Amino acid sequence: MKKCGTVGTNKKYRYKSASVYQIGGALRAVIRMAAVMAVVLSFLFAKVQCEAAAKEPLKVAFPIIKGLSETDPSGAHRGLMVDYLDEIAKYTGWDYEYIEVEPEELTNDFMEGKFDLMGGTYYMPGFEEYFAYPKYSMGSSRATLLSLKSNQDIKSYDLSSLNGKTIGVFEKAEEKIRRLKEYLSMNGLECKIKYYTYEDAEGKENLFKYLKEGDVDLLLGNDVDADSDLRIVASFDAQPYYLVTRLDNKEILDGLNMALGSIMESDPDFAKNHYEKNYPDLKQSDVQFNEKELDYINEKKSITVAVVLDNHPFYCIDSESGHHDGLIPELLEKLSEVSGLSFSYAAADTYEEAVNMVSRGEADILGYYLDTQNRAAEEGLALTKGYVSMNNIIVKNKAADYPADGLTGGIIKGRQMPEDVKASQVLYYDTEQEGLKAVNKGEIDFFYSISAQIDKEMQNHVYSNAVLVSRVNNSMEISFALRRPAETELLTVLNKSIGNLTSEEKDMLLDRSLISTGHSNMTLMDMIYANPIAFIAVLSAFLILIMIAVLLIARVRIKNSMILGELDKAEAKSRAKSEFLSQMSHEIRTPMNAIVGLTNLACMDEGLTENIREKLMKINSSSKYLLALINDILDMSRIENGKLEIEEEEFSADDMLDEFVKMMEAQAAERKIHFQVKQNIAHGSLTGDSIRLRQVLTNLVSNAFKFTPAGGNVILSMSEKHCDGVSAEFYFEVKDTGIGIAPEDQKKIFKAFEQVGASTSKSSGTGLGLPISSSIVQAMGGELKLKSAAGKGAVFYFTLRFRLGEGHKSGNEKREKKKEGQYRKELSGSRILLAEDNDLNAEIVHELLGMQGAAMERASDGAEAVKMFAGSRPGWYDAVLMDIKMPVMDGLKAAKAIRSSGHADASSIPIIAMTANSFKEDEKAAMEAGMNGFIPKPVDLQYLCSVLEKELAD
Repeated sequence: MKKCGTVGTNKKYRYKSASVYQIGGALRAVIRMAAVMAVVLSFLFAKVQCEAAAKEPLKVAFPIIKGLSETDPSGAHRGLMVDYLDEIAKYTGWDYEYIEVEPEELTNDFMEGKFDLMGGTYYMPGFEEYFAYPKYSMGSSRATLLSLKSNQDIKSYDLSSLNGKTIGVFEKAEEKIRRLKEYLSMNGLECKIKYYTYEDAEGKENLFKYLKEGDVDLLLGNDVDADSDLRIVASFDAQPYYLVTRLDNKEILDGLNMALGSIMESDPDFAKNHYEKNYPDLKQSDVQFNEKELDYINEKKSITVAVVLDNHPFYCIDSESGHHDGLIPELLEKLSEVSGLSFSYAAADTYEEAVNMVSRGEADILGYYLDTQNRAAEEGLALTKGYVSMNNIIVKNKAADYPADGLTGGIIKGRQMPEDVKASQVLYYDTEQEGLKAVNKGEIDFFYSISAQIDKEMQNHVYSNAVLVSRVNNSMEISFALRRPAETELLTVLNKSIGNLTSEEKDMLLDRSLISTGHSNMTLMDMIYANPIAFIAVLSAFLILIMIAVLLIARVRIKNSMILGELDKAEAKSRAKSEFLSQMSHEIRTPMNAIVGLTNLACMDEGLTENIREKLMKINSSSKYLLALINDILDMSRIENGKLEIEEEEFSADDMLDEFVKMMEAQAAERKIHFQVKQNIAHGSLTGDSIRLRQVLTNLVSNAFKFTPAGGNVILSMSEKHCDGVSAEFYFEVKDTGIGIAPEDQKKIFKAFEQVGASTSKSSGTGLGLPISSSIVQAMGGELKLKSAAGKGAVFYFTLRFRLGEGHKSGNEKREKKKEGQYRKELSGSRILLAEDNDLNAEIVHELLGMQGAAMERASDGAEAVKMFAGSRPGWYDAVLMDIKMPVMDGLKAAKAIRSSGHADASSIPIIAMTANSFKEDEKAAMEAGMNGFIPKPVDLQYLCSVLEKELAD
């Protein structure tokens, strides 16, 4: 039974039957008059029959079709059919059971008796054999003529452009075709009609493909058929549609006749109004611009719109509320989508200034004009179509009677007080806020303005003496305003674009702007006026809290003062301890330098007997041991005070190991121990503290030497485990074949001043080497561990991660260059300036370097050294050896003075610190002062020579 149809959702069925998708339009006047006569005759006897038929809920077919029958997110039924059935139920008392059904199955299910009512059904001759039609319809659908948007020959505003065009129609839509012919005849149009069959309409695009391929110029369609490629050129009423029941349901049919007749009599516009309610977006025709208008749009870069800053609800961009941009920006955004025009804003502080900007030509249009057409003409302005309607309102002072004679009214500058608002005197204000304040203070009797602006202002502030006055017929259309004579194309483009907006779109824009008035920024005074009791309570609580806070703060300050006092004492003690250790280090190292230096000089005498040489070597060895004790004690003190610092400097792991091996091989040979180094690293250039790393390795290897008998083995291993391209992980291990450590003693060895094992008395030392090494490794991010057993030797191992240095890619080249020693320069023939206040130390250095062929000149303090350097000719001195602690001027100041002098060698001459101040911060201070190297006392001749040779070579 597919010869009849109802509203459907599948485009395939749009031209298949006498049914269209949606329904709309008002009934013709003749039908309305006939309905009045019919309802009078039927009403008297139909009501009793309806009551009997309504005992059970009527089953209503409910296909999901937009606008006609659909469900909202909450599941409630809505749509044009539901509106009609609800209104019918007021007269019949019917209840309904809505049963959802697919549009394709609707007719067959109805014929099988599954439903009592079916909506949206068209009438065609012969259909009355299957459906019981009531006397009155539920409105009419609208037929549309559709064209491609790209077809500029067909103009919706000029129907004569349809002459000679071909219109494609579905041949079965007989009633729509009949009405199309009537429409063409009534408008004097001559068009060719091309008929398509059901088979022609098969496929996804139905008949639209023939339009897009140019087979026809227009299509006869429905009011919901327009899409992104199509536009509505014209529309007209199509056939009516009905709520139908089955042929055997006379009681329901009588009820429909009675109720529909009553609806038409009491509310003739019911169909039209509810059609517009359920189909708010449908248009009579789409906007189309002529060639001049299109040229104007393309040539006009931007339309300047005069607006008032932060003026709710019109313009709220950059306002404090931030709830919405305002009616004007949101409206113009939609108009821009329709027209292609772009808009920019010229902001004014007042409405009067915005009006004047348009009058002076500084802006193209005024965003909103708040007076009449006549007033606009007087001001030299032309208005567009109205885009929304707003209400005006009066706010009066409590003491004033309104309306009355002799009143003083207020209004914003740029507006005119309407004639129906009587005032003996009118005062003008820049803003609504100023006007309301004047009302509140009694300076004026009332203030007149837009209700939305008044509402916002009264929500945001307290006006205790102001009262709103409601007015009748106070609605006003808001329009854009242009300077007269207006640019024709701009005026017509704006009017067409505004006319293209649906009522729902306009209402939505306005509602969004007005709803945002709920935001309120109340000042403190507003809050006090609004809630005096609450304010007093809050203020009292606040004062109590302040008192409690003051007491707590005072207590905390006293406690903090005590803590700070103790902390200052502790820091003073720590500072005194550090200063004492630094001073003691300096005082001990100074004579130690003399002992070691003189011993080295004596050992160099070729005329010494072997007995005396041996005794001198023992003195030298004892001196080094004493120096090691001093270094260990100082390091342990720094660790206990938390002052152990790990530096981050680039170094060569290869060079560090080479120097370390050379240093330790002599000890190994002396003890007759086989010392071996295993190295497996891919990246030699690293960033970290190489000095501390070497200190750890020195302690571990020296410790292994101590407890390994002659003929034993000590192996140092360094291997690279993992590299991620940024950093690498290295494994270090020192393994010996010594006496080993029993498990019960292994926990003690990392404690200060602890030594374990049977040979403790045979081995010298403070017992600080391993605790210091453990602390250094921990500070560098690792953990020093031990594997050992009594009599089986020991293995000390740890893992550290170092960042790769900048030279890791060319590390081998650098190493080769260093190995070649191409830049080494002998000391012979060099001239060195020595700044040293201690005569004995100066004598030792003078003789040690003199034996290497260097010429020495001495300054007894820093000031003399600066003077001697400044007075020398360029190239006279090859290097400067600088003591740090000296009278008159210390070495740091002297180094800075040399570097800042105007001497030709000031920036290039090597300055090397040679001092008994051996802490890390001393070395750092020397480098910051501009020195190149650092040699701690007592001076090691080999190290001194290597540093000098390196600096002289560079």
